[in-house]
Amino acid sequence: MKNPRIQAPSPRIMDVNVNRLSEALRVIEDVVRFHVMDEDLSKRVKKIRASLDLYRKEQRKDTLFSRASETDFGRKISYDKNKRDGIESILGSAFGRAQESCRVLEEFSKINKSSAESMKEMRYSLYDIERASVILLHRRRFTDDMGLYLIMTNPKTGYEKLTEAAVKMNVKVIQLRDKIMEGRDLLRTAKAIKSIVKNSDTLFIVNDRLDIALLSDADGVHLGQTDIPVEEARKISKDLIIGKSTHNPIQLRRALKEQPDYVGIGPIYPTDSKRIKDRVLGLKDANRMFEASSVPSVGIGGIKDHNIKDVLNIGFTNIAVLSFIAESGNPVREIKKIQSALRRKNDSKR
Repeated sequence: MKNPRIQAPSPRIMDVNVNRLSEALRVIEDVVRFHVMDEDLSKRVKKIRASLDLYRKEQRKDTLFSRASETDFGRKISYDKNKRDGIESILGSAFGRAQESCRVLEEFSKINKSSAESMKEMRYSLYDIERASVILLHRRRFTDDMGLYLIMTNPKTGYEKLTEAAVKMNVKVIQLRDKIMEGRDLLRTAKAIKSIVKNSDTLFIVNDRLDIALLSDADGVHLGQTDIPVEEARKISKDLIIGKSTHNPIQLRRALKEQPDYVGIGPIYPTDSKRIKDRVLGLKDANRMFEASSVPSVGIGGIKDHNIKDVLNIGFTNIAVLSFIAESGNPVREIKKIQSALRRKNDSKR
């Protein structure tokens, strides 16, 4: 006669691991929702929690009454000796507990032939979500305090020299924008720029060309109104910063639905940087768009040292500058002028 104690798993094993998995999933969901702030990952974790809830209801009658947490000798023992030194260690610990619990439930479910496959699927989903979450944790972010956003189009001093100057002067964002250069030369230039900004505080953005951004290991890509949608770019790369150009309130509303990391708002003043010109917004309309944006905004279009104060006064803290710096034979001098205006504005806020 078979010994039932040997053949059947203790209901407490199932109960403990369901609880452990549930707790870990809650930590994971809160991190990806409120810290990583990724809607897709949040939905995927929520879906797993819903599946676990169904599993819990199936097992509840057999497991709940076996619970004996008050007499569990493990209650007084601290098994987890690892310190938490940040979000990544908290997240890693939660994923570890969740994946291990899935494996235990999967193995013991094989005895009574219930839900083993669902636990396996859950475990593999968690492996995928963990990888995506860690990638996003390490992704650099675009914020409201980037300051000068330097756009480089055929700069007078050359791309590399201007990049070196920008990094040395702690410019937070530079963009490679060249619509004439052939793809091979553009990639070569992008890689050269990336090698200069690497390990610095300067973000490197490529205009329009998602392929060049990916191949050069840029921090982000800036998309125009006729480029691929933001959501399509996100399918290809989750860790790129993605910006979107907007030239009127309707475009802004549509862009925000795509959930870019930031938007460009302009042109605020007339500019010769585009062959086909967009309608000039002016300060009043630019301010309305700035106030309507739910993501960091960059004021762009004809901004120079003599008019930047007016752009700052309507709320912009991120300012894109192209010709004033790129066309100068002394770009360091022009960068200093823009940065000085930004510092004066910041000092006046204190």
